[in-house]
Amino acid sequence: MRLRHENRGQAIACAEAAHRLLPELARPLSMLATLYEDSRRRQEAITAAQRARHAKASPFELVDIGRQLSRMGDNETALVVVKEGYDKSGQNSSLAPYALRVAMQCADWDFVEQLTRQLLAAHHRGETDSVGETPRTHALWCDDEAINVNVASAFARKAFPVRPPLALHAHAGVALRKLRVGYLSYDYREHATSLLAMGALRHHDRDRYELFGYCTSFDDGSALRRDILSRFDKVTSFADVSDEAAARQIFQDQIDVLIDLNGLTEGTRLGILAWKPAPVQISYLGFPGSSGGRFIDYVIADAYTVPPGREMLYPEKLIRLPDTYQINDYLARYLPPPPRRRPSDLPASGAVLGVFNNVNKISREVWRTWMSILDAIPGAVLWMLEPGEVAKANLRAEALALGVEPARIVYAPKCRQEQHVARMRLCDLMLDTWPYGGHTTTSDALFAGVPVVALEGKNFASRVSGGLLKAAGLGSLVLPTPSAYVQCCVDLLRHPQRLRVMKQQLLERRHQLPVFDAIGRTRYLEAAYTAAHQRALNGLPPEHLRVNHRRQLPQMTNPS
Repeated sequence: MRLRHENRGQAIACAEAAHRLLPELARPLSMLATLYEDSRRRQEAITAAQRARHAKASPFELVDIGRQLSRMGDNETALVVVKEGYDKSGQNSSLAPYALRVAMQCADWDFVEQLTRQLLAAHHRGETDSVGETPRTHALWCDDEAINVNVASAFARKAFPVRPPLALHAHAGVALRKLRVGYLSYDYREHATSLLAMGALRHHDRDRYELFGYCTSFDDGSALRRDILSRFDKVTSFADVSDEAAARQIFQDQIDVLIDLNGLTEGTRLGILAWKPAPVQISYLGFPGSSGGRFIDYVIADAYTVPPGREMLYPEKLIRLPDTYQINDYLARYLPPPPRRRPSDLPASGAVLGVFNNVNKISREVWRTWMSILDAIPGAVLWMLEPGEVAKANLRAEALALGVEPARIVYAPKCRQEQHVARMRLCDLMLDTWPYGGHTTTSDALFAGVPVVALEGKNFASRVSGGLLKAAGLGSLVLPTPSAYVQCCVDLLRHPQRLRVMKQQLLERRHQLPVFDAIGRTRYLEAAYTAAHQRALNGLPPEHLRVNHRRQLPQMTNPS
């Protein structure tokens, strides 16, 4: 599949030729489904995946076909196919990660728990390399940071071997020009990472920094894509360019600091950074954790998401920003009013508990915790993102088993960002997930003026919400245990005046809160970039860096 990135048209032609030669085999059809999907030819991708399901397939191919069908929205068939492939393999642990992705999307928690028990045992036996989990799906269930880092490192070693480095030292003559910062991303489109990255790109000091945008994604035609690309001094597309060619272009541009905005997420082009095209290479925003080190010099975090002492687990060096590592430029955005008409499926009265994270972040423990809250607050409803029919059926069954009427679970369709923030304002309280908590979802809720209750996590992915809440002066809403989480929610919902005060303070004090201070956050980022580059300029290796505070954080009132 090397041609997938370098020449997609040729890759499609090869896969089509293979299918004509071997029409009975699933593999060529599965490859075509992936390539068509990459090319935004969705209906052809769905057709190829459905035909592959009925062709001759190995257990691994069956699981992969199920994963493709799930991505294309057919979760009912996907779950059947992955279970068939997994069972035919003798429940091989190397297929568990792919089956797990589908099981989580379907909220099939019996299957999820079977798979995660198997994976955890394999990690404890030292079999992380052979299991081959993808870091993003792994982070949805495992909050052991040492295992998280091992999974990321194993995945990166296998997928992105180190290449001969291009930038052996800092570029000469930098004192006579602006510092050149390159941002590499697959997400320059309608995507949460772009919404966050805009905070820095709007506010960079253009007298001191020259910005290069390196785009590896497709054009979705969105206004956000046009906006974010307009913020760069120079934009180069690497969508159909090999890793080596892309790296050589970055090196030729004499980039001083290269920021990878994907990490180990979908669409990553970490193979470009494997050539070390810049003297300083940093992972930021896209993935909450390690990218496997080696050619990644730094990961940007903060003292809460990665507490002091945890840096020893990381192969990269850490850059810790004050308050929160996340950058949110909400003050530059319009806060829409709540919808004039309440959605018909929300009750006219009663508390509304919002859950706008993807269903794959919801575990049985999380669901039982939420059902305990509904049980304690008569009339309250859980308002969650539409998860699909298979997941809804499983969620309803779990609710009934816990004595909660499924009618108290209401589903919200996907919508555009502005509409989404507007409807969030109808919520009395937002509920966070764990071990992979909300990131942009949490900051969106705070922007909408809605408090979020979160669990104090044990690893990067599970502590982002807590860091955002602390940076919003709402540290009291970060709880140590699920039982304390329930008690906090119940207390707030039984005393709505407390919630009203919190909401009012979020809206009135937003100009004072670090969580919304994109300009200040950008200055911190620039200080980090400059410090990291100065070390490279001095011939020094990367070292842990901490950017100092500049102001005091106001705290929210929590009236009794």
